[in-house]
Amino acid sequence: MTEHKTWPLRLVIPGRFGKLITAILILILLLPLFYFGGKAYPNESTPSLFFSLVIAYIIPVFSHITTRSSEALERLRPQLDLDNKAFDVLRSRLYSSSTKMTIFDLCLGLAGGLLHISIIAGSLPAALARLVPGTAGFASMVGALLVWIVLTKISSMLIQQAAIFARIGRDHTRITLFGTHNLLPFGGVAISSSLAIIGALTLFPLIGLEGGMLMKEILPGAVAMLAPLLVMFLLPVWPVHRQLVALKARQLAAVNARIDSVTAKHCAGDSTSPYLNPEFTTILTYRREIAESPTWPFDLGNVVKLAIYLVIVPLTWVAAALMENLVDSVL
Repeated sequence: MTEHKTWPLRLVIPGRFGKLITAILILILLLPLFYFGGKAYPNESTPSLFFSLVIAYIIPVFSHITTRSSEALERLRPQLDLDNKAFDVLRSRLYSSSTKMTIFDLCLGLAGGLLHISIIAGSLPAALARLVPGTAGFASMVGALLVWIVLTKISSMLIQQAAIFARIGRDHTRITLFGTHNLLPFGGVAISSSLAIIGALTLFPLIGLEGGMLMKEILPGAVAMLAPLLVMFLLPVWPVHRQLVALKARQLAAVNARIDSVTAKHCAGDSTSPYLNPEFTTILTYRREIAESPTWPFDLGNVVKLAIYLVIVPLTWVAAALMENLVDSVL
C-alpha cells in the first residue's frame, strides 16, 4: 500500500521559524475570508476568529508533535528489537498516510461537519441550502466543514502515531522493571498528542464570542474530540503498562517464594533468626524496590502539565459563559 507525506504536514513551511510563519500565514489568509465571506442568518454569526485560529493552531502544532514523536522513537532505539529497515519503516509512518486513509478521513470529516451543520440548521436540507455560494451563512458553513476536515485528519494521524508506539511497546521493546526511565518516551508521546487536542478544545468558546454561547454549536465538535483524546493518551502506553504489571507480579511472586523458603527453614529448627541473615535482608530490600517500581512510563513533570491543561479547558468555558452573562447584563 503506497503511502505519502500527509497533507497537513505539506502545508508547514520548513525551517526554524517555519511553524510560526505557517500559523501566521494561515490566520492572515483565513480570517478575512471567513469574516467578509458572507453574512450569517439574523440570529447567528460566523465564528470567523475560531475557524481561523483553530486551523492556524492545529496544523503547526501537529507538525511539532510529529517531530517530537520521531525524536521519541529515536530515544527508544536502544530498547527496540528492530533492524534498521523495520525501524525506518515505522518512523516514516509517523509522517505518512495512504491514499485510502486520506479519502476515508476526508469523508469522515465531511460527514461529521454535515451532521453538525444539520444540528445547527435544524435539518440536512436546510444545511445543504446554506452551502450555496452567496447565501446567508455560507462562510459559516464552509468554515465548519473545513474545521471538521482538518481536525479529523489530524486526529486520525495522531491516533495512527499512537498505534505505532503501541505496537512497538507490545512487540519490539525490551522491558525491565528497573529500567522504566528508558520507557519515558512512550508517556511523552501520549501527553504531547493529548496536549495538542486539549489546546484546540480551549479555543472552542471563541465560537460564541460574536453570537453567544450556543451548546449546539460547541458541544458536537468538543464531544467528537474527546474519544480520540482518550485513545491517543492511553494507546501508546497501555501495552508497556501491561507488560510492566505482569513482570512486576512475576518478580514479586519469585521473591515471595524465596522469602517463604527462608522462613520455612527457620521454622523447621534453624536457631538463627532469618532477620539476622544478610541474604534475607537483601531479599526484603529487593522486594520493597519491586513493590515501589512504577508501572506507567510517565514523567511527573509531564503528568502535572497535563493536569494543568485539563483544568484550563473547563475554566475557559466557564470564563466565556461568565463573560457572556456580564455583557448581556451591561447591555
